[in-house]
Amino acid sequence: MDYKLEVKPFTQKEGASYKVIRLTDTAVHTAAKTPTPSLGKKIQKAFEDNKPDRLYFPVDPLLLENSREYVLNRLMQDLDFIKMVQEEEAQGNKVLIEIPEHGIPSVPGKDMLEFIDSKNGKRALRGIAKNKAK
Repeated sequence: MDYKLEVKPFTQKEGASYKVIRLTDTAVHTAAKTPTPSLGKKIQKAFEDNKPDRLYFPVDPLLLENSREYVLNRLMQDLDFIKMVQEEEAQGNKVLIEIPEHGIPSVPGKDMLEFIDSKNGKRALRGIAKNKAK
């Protein structure tokens, strides 16, 4: 049997139990981060620990252009995520993915802020400003 994840607006049902995955932001980093190998396992661990966590994706222009579509596609392609959703539904829980209405905001990561404050970062910013002036 093929399992199909559906993306549709939320309507609450009486007596149903929900687990919510809340996507708050995307952080852009200068340092290379190892992509999260299994989104489903990482999300399941966050549910078990009842703590927020962060997933890492490779840099992709679509992430910044349409973060909502990019993240949903990544989740739907992760077999461990689909398995985790199936297990939660078998336990009587519906899994919801909460995404801000206007997309997921992008923020600079801590390493990016440190780079911008560094000597080389300031040089890069001056170079960008110089090229825009032309």
